[in-house]
Amino acid sequence: MEQIVVYLWGALALIMVVLEISSTGILQIWFAIGAICAAVVARYFPDNYLAQILVFSIVSGVLSFIGSKIFTEKTQGKQVGSNPVYSIIGKTAIVTKEINTVDGSGQITVNGDKWSAKTNGEEVVPENTKVKVLDIDGVKAVVEVIND
Repeated sequence: MEQIVVYLWGALALIMVVLEISSTGILQIWFAIGAICAAVVARYFPDNYLAQILVFSIVSGVLSFIGSKIFTEKTQGKQVGSNPVYSIIGKTAIVTKEINTVDGSGQITVNGDKWSAKTNGEEVVPENTKVKVLDIDGVKAVVEVIND
């Protein structure tokens, strides 16, 4: 009968692991570790339910706190869903196909990649012109001519 408490804590740990696997967050794993620690206490002190609950609560709480701090620091300053495509904004590019925003034609090369391009106005930008990428509009880079 004394060992049933160990199995109950083990079952709770198993449930938490299954929940962790089926979710996208990192929370239940800390409770699973807390339940395993409580199972160890229950193995040696099967009648001391207060100690088991305290160990479970303290271990789970501390690990949850530390885990959330670590993951917050790693993701701090990063926008969720930020797109590396926007890293070309501000870069200098070369027009490889004449840009005519009215016709919807034009292409640039920036960082070795080819991009469809347009201007904010109706100006036509000839090939081999240096341009600066101002923004991304859909799948096109919005550029302006660099006057050297």
